[in-house]
Amino acid sequence: MHRRRKALGVMSILLMVAALVGSAAPAHAQNNLRTRFPIVAGTALTMPDGSYCTVGAVLRRIGPGSLVSQYVAATRYVVLAKHCASSINANVGLNFENVGSVVWMSPTDDVELAVIPPYTSPTPRACFGSVTSCIAGSAVEPRAVGRVIMSTRGGERPLPMKPAGSPAWGERFCTSGQETGVNCNWVSEHNRPSDWGDNTGVMARSTNAQGIIPGDSGGPVIGEDGRLYGIIQRAGLHEYVNVMQYLPVEQLFAQIGPNFVIAPAG
Repeated sequence: MHRRRKALGVMSILLMVAALVGSAAPAHAQNNLRTRFPIVAGTALTMPDGSYCTVGAVLRRIGPGSLVSQYVAATRYVVLAKHCASSINANVGLNFENVGSVVWMSPTDDVELAVIPPYTSPTPRACFGSVTSCIAGSAVEPRAVGRVIMSTRGGERPLPMKPAGSPAWGERFCTSGQETGVNCNWVSEHNRPSDWGDNTGVMARSTNAQGIIPGDSGGPVIGEDGRLYGIIQRAGLHEYVNVMQYLPVEQLFAQIGPNFVIAPAG
């Protein structure tokens, strides 16, 4: 019996990464909240193999060169799990329409960034009195904003994401995945299973027996107030079904550097 339980645990590790990438249409597609513009944390993006993964956060660049043009200033970056689109320049889509591509992959963790260029329209930027005095150029607007899909009394809504933090001891916190929706029944778990197979990230346990399922990978780990805590990396199966591993957000920012921050909410 002990060998059988151990075998099941090892099998769960082998299946975890595959299980985190959804192959069917999002469960929440019926209201289009997770499959429409603007892209937010919790949005379902389509990957090169046709699967779905969840956006963990929307970032913007700051510092030298970040405001060199309206186009650059409106460019956004989404955080994804690296196993979702596992090569530089891999395309990511919304409803299978290309919206960006992978530009950075962590050398050590299951996390990456994809660039989301802004929307540009042929409409002139400004006119003064007559059509002939219009300034040439296009209107530019971000296609991703710094919000996260959370539960409200009126249902799930994209609310402004708050600055990064970490959960206090005993605090209940949330995940927002394209399949499981918003689950605010997670607590920190300091005991990592001996056969988990990965020593990176930190562990969390769901108190309502609802774990992570296919398609939630890369999604945000957030406080009940929308504060970003981390990015979903791995989930357990079988006896570990209510356990997950996530990358603390401070580890993400330590790797991508100080020139990235959570994007404006609108």
